[in-house]
Amino acid sequence: MLSKRPYLVPAFYDWILDQGHTPHLVVNADAEEVMVPTQFVEDGHIQLNISPSAVRDFHMDRVGISFEARFGGQPERVFVPMHAVRAIVDRDSGQGATFPDEPEETFPQSEEDREGAPAPRAEGKGRPQLRAVPGGEDGAADKGAADPSSHDSDGGSDADSDGGGPDDDPPPSGGGKGGPSLRVVK
Repeated sequence: MLSKRPYLVPAFYDWILDQGHTPHLVVNADAEEVMVPTQFVEDGHIQLNISPSAVRDFHMDRVGISFEARFGGQPERVFVPMHAVRAIVDRDSGQGATFPDEPEETFPQSEEDREGAPAPRAEGKGRPQLRAVPGGEDGAADKGAADPSSHDSDGGSDADSDGGGPDDDPPPSGGGKGGPSLRVVK
């Protein structure tokens, strides 16, 4: 089941602002990918004022919240992934929402979602990434290519070399001269 947090945090943020009040986040500063000034962390948590008058370049999506703010007079870049948000509270009334610890979740991202998020880390975690593989016009690997990375994962054999017909061709790899293409398979 998806976490409710990426849906409720923006809703409470808007609700608090619509009242003319000040939204505060309580963040688990020890969670992965959290970027906050550590000198202000107490008992593994930090409370952040995220009102528009307190932050710059504010961006919130399903993945997290990013902005720039001043801490002790020094500008700092902050990133809080949604799984690290423990509460969002109206400072003026004390009302808001708290969230239990949940396992980290990843959400489908659009280009719009990725604009404010930090660059992904190359630790091998997260979702698999796709990349284009160079190939011939029909999507099969070029026979004369010297680069082993341009051959298919089955050792670089072309389907035409074994006398097979078009039904025996490997699926297109998408790196041909015309880019990705579709073909009819009988």
